[in-house]
Amino acid sequence: MKLKRWRKVIGLARETSGAEIAEAAVVLPLLFMLLFGIMWFGRAFNIYATINHAAREAALAAAAPNCATCGNTFTTTAGPLQTNVVNPILSAAHLDPGQVQNFVLQTDVILNPASSLQEHGTVVSFDYPYSFRLNGLTCCPPTLSPISTGITLKAKAQARREN
Repeated sequence: MKLKRWRKVIGLARETSGAEIAEAAVVLPLLFMLLFGIMWFGRAFNIYATINHAAREAALAAAAPNCATCGNTFTTTAGPLQTNVVNPILSAAHLDPGQVQNFVLQTDVILNPASSLQEHGTVVSFDYPYSFRLNGLTCCPPTLSPISTGITLKAKAQARREN
């Protein structure tokens, strides 16, 4: 009789029905961290591509003469470029145009200084901050505040001036 009971106890000890739960408890947090990381860095890459597109379009707009009947004048101020070119592109991508920082327009820049036939153009650059948040959820615990503050994405584009 005692042998039967011991066999039952040993049989229960060898049972593996709870092993899947323990394995899932270890693997699922790692899987969710990986998925959230893919989403956060995917969004960062999407924002980076959008701001570079906006900078490229602003450089092209600044390099083209804005009035052929007025003597082919070029845009020399950054304000209209940011308002009329960059902000609509950012708004279309659901980005806040108010977060654009350090918007700089450089006109009459020599694009190929080593060449004997120099080409002049414009350079547009600006920064856009990105914090790793997803619907209010930050990626890092409060103790890691330098990481949770985010990164600054930089956009810079140049375009040859048209004659």
